[in-house]
Amino acid sequence: MASNIRRTEELASGLALAALGMAAGAFIVASYPLGTARQLGPGAMPALVALILVLLGGVIAVRSLWEQGHGEGIDLRAALRPAGLILGAILLFGGLVDTLGVVPASAVAVVGSALASRRTRKREIAALAAVLAVAVPALFVGILGMPLKIWPTL
Repeated sequence: MASNIRRTEELASGLALAALGMAAGAFIVASYPLGTARQLGPGAMPALVALILVLLGGVIAVRSLWEQGHGEGIDLRAALRPAGLILGAILLFGGLVDTLGVVPASAVAVVGSALASRRTRKREIAALAAVLAVAVPALFVGILGMPLKIWPTL
């Protein structure tokens, strides 16, 4: 079933990002106090990031309606596959980071996201996973001091 939308992949990706931002924003607003303009609460920055994600997803979705697409039309189900895999990888990372630790969860997210493209190479996936295995704990645990588990406890 071909779609007459010119850039179906971008439409699906934009809608998926906007939906993720809305879900995260709703959870954040319900779970953490936003505070006031004078003294921001712990939910203010994550809520802002969720709002930015919704806005960027909306921009991507709206742009897809005006840009010239590739060829005839694109099967909507085939276009939803990459968006679903990337969204699934993000959600899988969020679900695994507490139990497995940030290094294995990052590797799972890289592999899951890489499956969204048929053009990725195994070496590129391995190299990105290796770089993130060092960079993510260094940034979030070392520099920012976040209390994240790095490896699973055996």
